[in-house]
Amino acid sequence: MERLTPRIYRACVVKDTQLLKNLQCVNGSVLVRATNPTFLPLHRGNKACVRSYTTEPSPRGNEERVVILGSGWGGWTVSRKLSPSKFNRTIISPRSYFVFTPLLTDAAVGSLNFSEIVEPVRDRKSTVNFIQAAARTVDFNRKVITCEASVVKSGVTESARVEQNELEKQVKAQWEQGQRFEVPYDKLIIAVGCSPRTFNTPGVRENAFFFKDVGDARRVKRRIRECFELAALPRVAPQLRRRLLHFAIVGAGPTGTELAASMSDFIHEDMFKVYPYLKNDVRITLYDVAPTVLSMFDKSLSRYAMGTLKREGVTVKTNHHIEGLRWGEPGTKGLHEMDPKSCLTLTTKEDGEEGVGMCVWATGNEMGPFVNKALDGVERFPKKSALAKDGNDQVANPGETTWSVKKAPKAGALLVDDHLRVQLESADGRTAVMQDVFALGDNCMLETGSPPATAQATNQEALWLAKALNKGMMDQSPGFSFKNLGVLAYVGSSKALMQLPHETNGNGSDGILPTGIKGYPAWVIWKGAYLSMSMSWRNRLRILFSWFANWAFGRDVSRY
Repeated sequence: MERLTPRIYRACVVKDTQLLKNLQCVNGSVLVRATNPTFLPLHRGNKACVRSYTTEPSPRGNEERVVILGSGWGGWTVSRKLSPSKFNRTIISPRSYFVFTPLLTDAAVGSLNFSEIVEPVRDRKSTVNFIQAAARTVDFNRKVITCEASVVKSGVTESARVEQNELEKQVKAQWEQGQRFEVPYDKLIIAVGCSPRTFNTPGVRENAFFFKDVGDARRVKRRIRECFELAALPRVAPQLRRRLLHFAIVGAGPTGTELAASMSDFIHEDMFKVYPYLKNDVRITLYDVAPTVLSMFDKSLSRYAMGTLKREGVTVKTNHHIEGLRWGEPGTKGLHEMDPKSCLTLTTKEDGEEGVGMCVWATGNEMGPFVNKALDGVERFPKKSALAKDGNDQVANPGETTWSVKKAPKAGALLVDDHLRVQLESADGRTAVMQDVFALGDNCMLETGSPPATAQATNQEALWLAKALNKGMMDQSPGFSFKNLGVLAYVGSSKALMQLPHETNGNGSDGILPTGIKGYPAWVIWKGAYLSMSMSWRNRLRILFSWFANWAFGRDVSRY
């Protein structure tokens, strides 16, 4: 057949599969399969080309298209629990895997391989579809999501950070600009998670190491070994050596505390055997603005954690306020450009400037740009899917006012009802509930009784939503209720904490069960719980083997 050129055609409809195989793309034009299968017209403009796209396989009969934004705890779990006979499930995410975050610290210090704590979204045993892209906008009225492909984009496996300079923006515009396309949905589940919260501290977003994804843990793992090698070089000044081997962790919650404890174990048990002459120069410091570590735990458990960390050689600095982070040694002046061969300077209100070889920022979460900007104003009110909150009736005269997505006043998270449905609010004070848009995890909050921002809570929300959608009677289902199963934290040297769910009786006294378990028994529970919670038997067996190999032969200390 003759080659088609963009000058000749605007839209082409193809129903012959053999003809489909022979079609060629000309001058960058792209033909995209639709549901029938047919090709839909391209919408051209000055900006990136936006094309209509329907995920494959095509819906069968009454099968609904459920699009899930995000491949974290919420998105991964709900995609696997939704009925494959009722729903055509598609995950849209910049990353093509799920991370088992409780074991991210083990991978960062070499106790586990990174492949042992991730699960691929594309699975030969699963019928879940996947598109590696980032959602940019959502049209609730047309029920389509505009996405940008992220297959060839740097930094996908790391926490997002600001652009370094205008030159970097230009480079990204040339080769990292992904193609844009639209994905329709019948039901939408938003589980995009959050970004690290820096409190606008100068230099933190540019220079600190975050700890939320595999790429972050890889950078931490490499930098630890890098600092030891830099300190071991001949003719390194003793003062610079001490600064390179000073590892700072900001945030004494479960993530920061477990990372400090795991790093202490790794350095004392493995690195000191390779670098015995650097023993006296190594320091690990845990900073937090709160008066204690693990403030969400019972006071007795928190005190035990603080005492254990200090005995393991971790310096705990509570009631400390971070004021800045930059490259270069303390007391130096200049532009302080990035120089990994040297150290960084961490500035605190209480102690002034201190030299550190690495600073890991683990202080909390804030909403990302998608929730803050894309999910904000509503151009056209979705009349077919949004009902008035009181009475479940159609909203009267919605076009007479402006509408926006309802969010928590301070946190900026999506404010959902007890059925995890996203809501809209108008300028005149009315509220509407979208019946086909849901939210899970850290990017949302319930109006009443919102659970903590933990993997446990997100997993329970995903299981509840999948069950309610599978039954098909959302309004008849009781609202979501979080069930606290306890909290675990590792504190070093084969010791851990487990906070048990504890309720008081009518007289105000505690029940029969203790408030928590600590020490070696809690560590055994910590190991067993996370091993059993791993998503696949393949990874469970690999994790178990790695733990045994570490006990027998030690951790890997190579740098690559």
